[in-house]
Amino acid sequence: MTRGSIKHEEIHNEYRRNAMFRKRRDGLLKKANELSILCGVDVGIVIHKKEQSNAVLWPSPESFRSRVQKFMEFRDEERKRRMSTHEGLVKQMVQGEMENLEKLKNAIQLKESQQLVVKSMQTNSFNGFGIDQLNAMNSFADHMLKKLQQRDNDLNAK
Repeated sequence: MTRGSIKHEEIHNEYRRNAMFRKRRDGLLKKANELSILCGVDVGIVIHKKEQSNAVLWPSPESFRSRVQKFMEFRDEERKRRMSTHEGLVKQMVQGEMENLEKLKNAIQLKESQQLVVKSMQTNSFNGFGIDQLNAMNSFADHMLKKLQQRDNDLNAK
């Protein structure tokens, strides 16, 4: 059974917020432990709740301090190169979503072009189509020719 999507906003009910915090914290620490073991890397995590003065330092305060100290001993250039920031991760996610959006736009344009070709075949005429629609049909025809050529190459390779 898959988990439903959640809204990414603050939970106002304190009991639910604390329950979610515990579950997510435990999940994050489990993933960090797996990453450390499977990939042989040093992982350190700080979890700090806004309204409290205590913080969770994982795997332990001593290990965390030694890992941060080891990281701080790198030269500034190397430290910046190795560091992942929230901003960088968000940019990477946005870039991925932009690529997906572009793929979807292309798929929609291809489907619309296919519908125009079908319509022209039903009416046996290209009258009434604008230049943009004719260009779209041309793009669709080119796309289909490329697919046919690829299929022909695949069959001849066997």
